[in-house]
Order: sequence, then C-alpha cells, then structure tokens
Amino acid sequence: MADATLWRKPCSCLSLIGWPTKTEELLMSDSAMTLPGIIRILGRGKTGSRDLTFEEAHFAMSAILDGKMEDLQLGAFLMLLRVKEETSSEIAGMVQACHDAISIRDTVQVDVTWPAYAGKKRQPSWYLLAAKLLAQNGVSVLMHGAGHHTANRQYAQQVCQLLNLPCATLIESASNLIQEHNFCYIPLEAMNPTLSRLIDLKHTLGLRSCANTLVRHLTPFKTNLTLQAMFHPAYQSLHHEVAEKLSQNNNIVLKGDGGEFEVRPDSETRIAIQGYHPLDNDFVPKSLKRRSVRPDAPTFTALIELWNDDSSNAYGLQATVDTAAIILSKLQSLPYVDAQKQTHIWWKNRY
Repeated sequence: MADATLWRKPCSCLSLIGWPTKTEELLMSDSAMTLPGIIRILGRGKTGSRDLTFEEAHFAMSAILDGKMEDLQLGAFLMLLRVKEETSSEIAGMVQACHDAISIRDTVQVDVTWPAYAGKKRQPSWYLLAAKLLAQNGVSVLMHGAGHHTANRQYAQQVCQLLNLPCATLIESASNLIQEHNFCYIPLEAMNPTLSRLIDLKHTLGLRSCANTLVRHLTPFKTNLTLQAMFHPAYQSLHHEVAEKLSQNNNIVLKGDGGEFEVRPDSETRIAIQGYHPLDNDFVPKSLKRRSVRPDAPTFTALIELWNDDSSNAYGLQATVDTAAIILSKLQSLPYVDAQKQTHIWWKNRY
C-alpha cells in the first residue's frame, strides 16, 4: 500500500523546475512591491491581469527613475501597460513619482504650465505665437517638451529659438527667465534625463508608452492653470481624470491641432475643463466659416510673417488669438467671447 503522505501532498513538476505553483503564486500576492511582482500583475493574461493601484504605479515609476529597473523589465512594463491601456490612477501615480524626483520649486509661481510634446505635422506652431502674445501681456507661461523624436515635425524648442522666446537648460534658471520675460521653455531632459529617454524609446519599441501621457501633467513650478492636449479623442477623459486625481483643479484638456494645445479656428475644437467653464458647450466654436486648405508641411516663415504682418493668413491669426483666448478666459473667469475681444486687442497692439 502506498504511503498516504505521497498522495495527500503530490509533488508538482512546476516546483521541481523552479516555477511557482498556483499556491506559491497566490502567496506572492498582487500587492507585493517588487518589480517582478508589478510585471506579474500586468502580464497574467485576460483573466489574471489587473490594473495597478496608484501606489504600485508610483513604486514602478520610482524604480525607473532611480535606475533600479533593468532594461528587460522596463520594456516589458511599458509594453504591457500599452497593450492593457493605462488608467488614470496609474498615470497619476507615475506623475507623482516624477514630481517626487524632480526638484520642484514651490516658491516659484506661474500662471500657466503648458506641455508641448506632439510636434506640428502640417500647420505651423501657431500656439507659440499665442504663448508669446500672452507673455507679452503679463501672463507667465512655463512650457516644457521633448523634441525631434519624429521626423518632419515642427517642435516647440525649434520655434522658441526662432521667435526669440527664452529657453532654459537648467530648471534652476527657468524661474529667472520667467520673472524677466513671463515665458520660458524647458526641455524634458533638463527636468529629468530618464523621462526624456522614455519618450525617445518610441524609436526602439515602435509604439508610444505611458511616458507620452504622463509628461503632459508635469508641473515643476506652482501653477494657476494646467493645460493638456491630445490628438486621439479617447485620451481626453483620461487626461481629465488624471488632472482631477492630481488636484490640478484649474485645468483645460483640448483636442488640439496635431496634438498640441492649439485651437482649430475652422472647426469645432473638443474641450474638457475643470472648474469655471467659459463656454456653453464642450467645444470651442469655430471662428472661420470655411474649412482652410492645410499645408503639406509646417514652415517657420509663416510664423515670422504673421507676427510681423498679419497680412492674409486668416487661419494663423485666428488660431493664435483663439488659443490665447481660451487660456485667458479660464485664468480670469471671463466669458470666451470677452476673452476673444481682449486677445484681438492685444494682437493689434503687439508692437
């Protein structure tokens, strides 16, 4: 007769080769704050996977920023999140980890924090003329972005240099530039090189990652108004929820031209706003009756010509003043039509 202990406690072939049994998997609970544990949570398949909590996402991003996540783990983590699709709690947790790692200057106050990461593919970067107009009229703007990871696009840093808008190479110098000029662009690399590397991994992985979403919520200085823009409509509610979880309670999310925070004057622009809402609907109304012919590629010449002489570029002019108007209306709790009138006056008096 066989020993009863043998059949009461059968030996698992999985344990013999070092793989965890089902019981051992349960013991390695989902809440375990280890990097393999985080990847296991995301990678168990349709029925076994789940979303990360705020705390788990914070832990994972902290490990990335501290250099504790190996490259294989990083690739697995980013792509598993990408396939699953990130939740607002996950993004908020990762943003908070970034804020913990970045040297936040709580003593510096700006009116607007403006992320610019998409790059313009066809229309020029009219939003930078809007930022220049706002800064010229006392609205302080901190713009941050990453550049040149997609060919044939016009990025903010290039345009800032062209328009003589100040750029910082260190976060410490950004506050001085804002105080002097009401504007400063700071590249993501200057805030955190690791985050910049995550953005650039799009070349290697072939897909965007959670980094492309979370960097749009970075606020290195205290700010009165935060902006986010996106191209794909599905991301609007995600950004809106993330802003709420991060207590960015004065916030605008815009389906902007090319994914940048820029109103399209020849079509209705979808918008989501936290707090005071200056519009009657969830879109910025179009200010041009006819649909404009879109250029094949963005040019720098068009920006310079419009700023120096508003001549015949009706689209560029309206994109500039309408973008500035939606920001002004939120900052000053003005009806949008009143803010439009004010930005038109600013434009006429820009010299």
